[in-house]
Formats: sequence, C-alpha cells, structure tokens
Amino acid sequence: MNYAAARIIADLNARHGNLAQSQQEHGVDYHNVREYNRSLVLNLIRENGPVPRVEIARRTDLSRTTVSAIIDALLHEGFVREGESLDAAPSGGRRATLVHFNEGAGAILGVDIGRSHLTFLITNLYGVIQAHYSGPFDVTLGPEQCIPILITELKKFIAASNTPWEDFISIGVGVPSPLDSSAHKLISPPYMPGWDGTDVVAELSREFHIPVFLDNDANLGALGESKYGAGKNIHNFAYVKIGTGIGCGLIIDGNVYRGSSGSAGELGHVTIDPNGPKCGCGNYGCLESLASARVIIAESRLSQWFAEAPISGVSQKQLRSNEILNITDAIAAALAGDETSRKAFVRAGEYIGIALGGLINLFNPEVIILDGGVARAGALLIDAIARTAEARSVKTAWRKTHIIPGDLDKNAIALGAVAMVIDRAFGTLRLSAP
Repeated sequence: MNYAAARIIADLNARHGNLAQSQQEHGVDYHNVREYNRSLVLNLIRENGPVPRVEIARRTDLSRTTVSAIIDALLHEGFVREGESLDAAPSGGRRATLVHFNEGAGAILGVDIGRSHLTFLITNLYGVIQAHYSGPFDVTLGPEQCIPILITELKKFIAASNTPWEDFISIGVGVPSPLDSSAHKLISPPYMPGWDGTDVVAELSREFHIPVFLDNDANLGALGESKYGAGKNIHNFAYVKIGTGIGCGLIIDGNVYRGSSGSAGELGHVTIDPNGPKCGCGNYGCLESLASARVIIAESRLSQWFAEAPISGVSQKQLRSNEILNITDAIAAALAGDETSRKAFVRAGEYIGIALGGLINLFNPEVIILDGGVARAGALLIDAIARTAEARSVKTAWRKTHIIPGDLDKNAIALGAVAMVIDRAFGTLRLSAP
C-alpha cells in the first residue's frame, strides 16, 4: 500500500473521525512537538520547495540535526525526494542538495454535484489535474436515485483513470445547498426535492472508506479561484456563481468566510423585488427568482429566433413543451443578435448588479469573480452587471472593486474541493519571509 497516502488517511481520520468536522476549523492542531515539527518541515517544503536542508533549518528555527532526522523520515515515508543541487557559494563549499515535495505521494478526488451536472477531478497533492469527467445529472430525481448514480459514476471514472485506489487520500465534495453545522447534511436546498437532511458524507464514506469532506459549492468555487485561479494572491474577494441558482463565496483575509452558522453567501436569496415571483426558498422576489439560468431560458424561449432558426434536430413541439433550450442555447441566440435573448441577459445582469452594489457597499471587495453557466455570456452580462453595480454602490467602494470572469471555468468547484482536502491534510503554513 502507498505508505504516504495511508499516513495522510490515518492523520485525517484521527483528527476528524473520518468525517468532516466544523468547517470553521483552520489548519491542524497537533498533540506533541514532534508531530508539529514534522508538519512544519513538510509544509515548508510543500509550499516553498525545492529548498535545501540548511534553509529549512533557518526558516523553521529548528536545529540542523532535527531537520535532517525529519527529512530522513519523510524520505522513507515517500513524502519528499532529494535531487538537483544549488551552485556552491563563491567562497567554495559543498553544493546544497534540494529537497522536493513528492506531489505524487497521493491522489485526491474532487467532486462537484450540480443541480444539472456532475464534475469529477483526480489531482495530485499539488492540485494538478490528472483526470477529468463532466456529465449531466438531475438532482430532482431525489437522493434515493441520485446517490447510487453518483457512486456508480465515480467508480467508473476511477476505473477509467487507472489510478490505484490505495493512492487516494480523501474525497472533497461541493453541493448547491446550505449545510448543517457539522457540514454533513444538506439543509432545505432550493430546487432539490427530497434532499433536506441527506448525509452525503456518510453515504460516500460508507462506500469508499476514506475521509470525505463537504462544503457549499460557492464556498468551494471561491476557494478554487483563490488557490488556482483569478483570485490567487487576492485577500478579499467575492466569488459569484450564476447558474441554475445564484451563490456567493466570500474570501476574507485569505480564508473562506462562512458566517456564524455556515450559511454566509446566500446572495441568490437576497430580496430584490418584494413583489416579485416566488422563489424556491419560499420567499418572494429573491435574486435567484429574477436572474438565474431558468429565468433567462424561459424568457429566451419566447424568442422568434428559435422559431425561425431552431436548433438542429429539435422540433417545434419540443420547443413549446420546454423540453429543450439550455443556457448555452440562450447564450448562442443572444450572441447571434437575437433581441429577446439579449434583453433577458441584460435584465438579469441589472438585477445581479443591484445585489452586487449592496455587496460592494457592505464588503468592499478587491475583486468580484463571476462564474457559472450564465456568466459565460461574457461582456453582454458583465457590462450590465458592472453598469448597475456602479450606479448602486458608493464611489469610494466601487473605485477599488473590479468585476472579472473566473479562470477555472467548469472546474472551479471541483478544484475548490481538492483545495479543501489539501488544507485539511496539511494545513496552511505561515512563516516569516525568507
């Protein structure tokens, strides 16, 4: 068995009981100095390597003897490797051998459960994608049907990837739902009938026998963009996912902000028009009821463009019965110049801009990152959002805020799930500058 992967699993199980604890925790709380020092050295190599042993001792304030003993153990366990050398100092002396983190010591499975899609990723311990899958999914079938489908698809994906099962250290999962305080169960997810109280962590842990961690999809989208995308090196930003629903993940001082009960970021359920349509949450006039993909699709479906230039192979009967036309079709129509579809995106952008104007006034983020199927309309949507957000926010706040598209496209949430696992497994190292 992969010793390094087994060690990480044992550590995760010991700290988290094989289930995700409160998502408010940050880093790792070790029980003795030896384990703390080991973690300190490993994380320095992981986040700053390759690095020579003497530099590790200097940065950690540990003795060279202690550092050498730790590195020798890490070499044996498979977490690090040595290779390549720095040039010797001008005054002479031995060339310093570099210590590298072994990113292939384990594999991580990142899962994005969307309301209408599944995305799976396999990555190494640096979050570099090794295998990818994306396909349709229908959460309205309920958990009794959907969970077995999810498990079957995961098994097929893993088998096709040829990644040995013993290499996997954990599964990270994103879901479009508020979660309970233990981050195990879904709580009253809009437009997901029958999912209230579903314990996704228990279901997957029972099947795969490795630690499983769960979070809201927008939180993980924010984390993914923070670690690997448009939010990298930005300490305060909002990630807004505009798709079947509208969610928001907040990064404050470099960390995901979840609020006192874990439900921060429910931007889609901010009331925009109290006399508006009923939302899936039971309220009226929520942003999600006015500007989500389903609203844009419904308005675009009325367009004469689809009657005159129907999608290939689609009958007018299907079109009238709402059996076709997804957000990709609506975007295509809008970009082709269809006025009805264009107006639907502009109207949605204006509603979103109203909500973001309030967010800018309250939060004053450096950046707002837009993602999701609707955001792929590009400038047509973003211009309407920015124009309205500027009009609805105070000048001092707006002047420092930029609204931009995400970098990770459809992989943002699954990569955020991977980043969540990495943070759980290794923590975040904070040392003084070199």
